[in-house]
Amino acid sequence: MTATLDIPEQNPELVLDQRADDYWNHYQLTFALYSVSDRAIPSAFDGLKPGQRRLLYQMHDSRLLPGNKPQKSSKVCSAVTGNLHPHGGASMYGAAALMAADFQRVKVIDGQGAFPRIQGDIPAADRYTEMRLSAPGAALTAELNDHAVPMVSTFDGEWIEPTVLPAQWPVLLCNGAVGIAEGWATKVPAHNPREIMAACRALLKTPNMTDDRLLKLIPGPDWGCGATVVGTAGLREYITTGRGQFTVRGTVSVDGKNVIVTELPPGVASNTVQERIRALVESGELSGVADMSDLTDRRNGLRIVVTAKRGHSAETIRDQLLALTPLEGTFAASLVALDEDRVPRWWSVRELIAAFLHLRDSVVLRRSEHRLEKVTARRHLVAGLMTIHLDIDAAVAVIRSSDTVDEARQGLQDRFAIDTEQADYVLALQLRRLTKLDVIELQAEAEKLDAEFVALTELVSNPDARRTVIDKELKETAKLFADSEFDRRTVLDFDATPVTSKTDEDGPRERKVNSSWRLDDRGVLSDSRGDLLTSGLGWAVWTDGRVKFTTGNGLPYKIRDMPVAPDITGLLQSGVLAAGSHLALVTRRGKVLRIDPAAVNPQGAAGNGVAGVKLAGDDDQVVAALPLTCENGEAILSISEKGWKVTEVADIPVKGRGGAGVGFHPFVGGENALVSATVSTTGFVRGKRAVRAEKRAKASVKGSGADVTPAG
Repeated sequence: MTATLDIPEQNPELVLDQRADDYWNHYQLTFALYSVSDRAIPSAFDGLKPGQRRLLYQMHDSRLLPGNKPQKSSKVCSAVTGNLHPHGGASMYGAAALMAADFQRVKVIDGQGAFPRIQGDIPAADRYTEMRLSAPGAALTAELNDHAVPMVSTFDGEWIEPTVLPAQWPVLLCNGAVGIAEGWATKVPAHNPREIMAACRALLKTPNMTDDRLLKLIPGPDWGCGATVVGTAGLREYITTGRGQFTVRGTVSVDGKNVIVTELPPGVASNTVQERIRALVESGELSGVADMSDLTDRRNGLRIVVTAKRGHSAETIRDQLLALTPLEGTFAASLVALDEDRVPRWWSVRELIAAFLHLRDSVVLRRSEHRLEKVTARRHLVAGLMTIHLDIDAAVAVIRSSDTVDEARQGLQDRFAIDTEQADYVLALQLRRLTKLDVIELQAEAEKLDAEFVALTELVSNPDARRTVIDKELKETAKLFADSEFDRRTVLDFDATPVTSKTDEDGPRERKVNSSWRLDDRGVLSDSRGDLLTSGLGWAVWTDGRVKFTTGNGLPYKIRDMPVAPDITGLLQSGVLAAGSHLALVTRRGKVLRIDPAAVNPQGAAGNGVAGVKLAGDDDQVVAALPLTCENGEAILSISEKGWKVTEVADIPVKGRGGAGVGFHPFVGGENALVSATVSTTGFVRGKRAVRAEKRAKASVKGSGADVTPAG
């Protein structure tokens, strides 16, 4: 007897009839768009990412303003994730801690507790810290109550949130931003807020201001971490186009035998620098370093001390540290931000300032329109009340003679030619409002409302009037940055030369940033095994015929063991090829392809190789990869199942990549496969007798080649 399993029928309404790839593409595209517009890329107008904007809005709504009592960070972040931002509280606290960090150019959040002091610091847990808005942070939300920006429903429809904040200063340019989304990445350097505010006022007055004038107002970045911009290369391109690379150096001084690091380039953590120095010392590239100490504390800030050995110059150690560690590097700026349709695009510094000024214009316009509605409504009521005061006795008589409120309302409308709204306002008045003193106050209020009505009407209809207000408010906001903490921190040393470059008779030549990377025969890039890439060209060969040459471009500064390519499945061998050498790829079917690396484009760290030798069939593969020095007397020993042969390298032609190679090992006795191959610059011997190298067309020798060894 067999048991049967009753399976209930599937509800057809729950079945989605769609191809799996169509379903995936749809939702992958949806996620990509969400990642770009709602998570990683800031707005060009208020300069904030959605998570940052919602955090500040929640703090404003909770009245966490300067001077008020701060609130536990865990409570603030929980409120944000529950009401506005449906993501993890840890990510929200990370964003809050960054806005409260001491190395932020303008601290938007006033943090109480162990928030980051230097780059790489980890804040205390959110249950141990408290936060509130700083004065500049409050200036980003101050006009929310004036209906200055559009509001939309939150993700669950239970609350509303602003699409942008009515920022009174340009956050994006002052604090910078870093974000990576699907296909887009932004990296905006920080700038001095005084310089940015001055540039905003200047561009407000003269929108077509020249680039030279703009460069005088904003000569370069100014990070909260300090550091130094070395030289002028890339700065003008960055300011004018939003894309440019310039060299940034940490503050590294020499005191006797000690090299002291007190400032780091933006985005570089202290631990990263220290780990890099240790790796260089262990690999022998910083042989002059005797010791390294981290004397950083929360009171005095960053202080890393590197001590030179006796007989070694501290100045030399300083130059080596700048050349081999992230203490000096390139900052590749890319000003990517969302436009008013939440679409990412490139911006120049001038365009970002114009976007901020456009936001200020819309804020002034919207709040003026909102206030104008209020003033107009109040003027209407005051006008009705003043009409009543002209004959207050008649108004009292109408009210006393009426049997109902409706009759009194209609009587007032007929007697004084006022509308229903004005009549209701009169009926709701207290008797004390009928005094002579109140009439005087009412007249003063009417005059004030009339003047405000004229001013607001002018603001709503005249852009020039709004520009005057914007300039006045920018001047007032600039007072937030009058303290000494907003003095320029980043030094602009336009006359200095990057340590990572030097000049010879042929002109400028850039030093390779990968000078400490090594590549071994197992396909591993590290700082301790294999040959230095700077001593030659890195190479890798796969059994399926692929070959890769690399100079190490794209390798990170921080040393860690990593594969020579993203996919090293089937990797046969790798190493570093000396200058002028060739590479021979030997296949199982007895063919060899001799490649000149100069004819093959090198790949970066992300390359998986290109077609090297074309294989003869499914059972064919590369069995050996042999670096050739191209010297006289160099020979290849190839061993098959039943024979062996020594072939003269000079008889093997140089071919381009992608070819099938040339035969060099004729098989004997019906065999069809090579077992191995090796190369020697001095030839081979069997016993004590030298083996004569043959032409590649010469037949192989029967018997084992195990007793054939390289000469010398």
